[in-house]
Amino acid sequence: MTDFLADSYAFVGLFEGNERYVRIFRHRSVVTTALNVLEVYATLLRRIERKEARSHALALIRLVCEIPSEVAIAAGEFRQTMRDRHRDCSYIDAWGYASAQALGVRFLTGDPGFKGLENVEFVR
Repeated sequence: MTDFLADSYAFVGLFEGNERYVRIFRHRSVVTTALNVLEVYATLLRRIERKEARSHALALIRLVCEIPSEVAIAAGEFRQTMRDRHRDCSYIDAWGYASAQALGVRFLTGDPGFKGLENVEFVR
């Protein structure tokens, strides 16, 4: 059984050695979306050598799960709700959160915009 759908913030935290994320990834079941892999890779390309960034991104591919296309509607609704609340939310973050909801798992992130939201495991 899957415990979390992780966003890019969680993976970058893991790769940077944040002990809280290391513990979660070591002891819990985590999935992600292909869009989150894209975001992680783009972030890592700005921070570390291309070869290492690519290695990390390729390792994440095995965690990618299929998301029904209908989640796009829920993601759009969620993003607009976040904007109405004056919270920053990218399209990829909205997709990740809505995907977690569709899978019935918690959304793992440290993004401040998600702090205090339902079904979010907020870790810094």
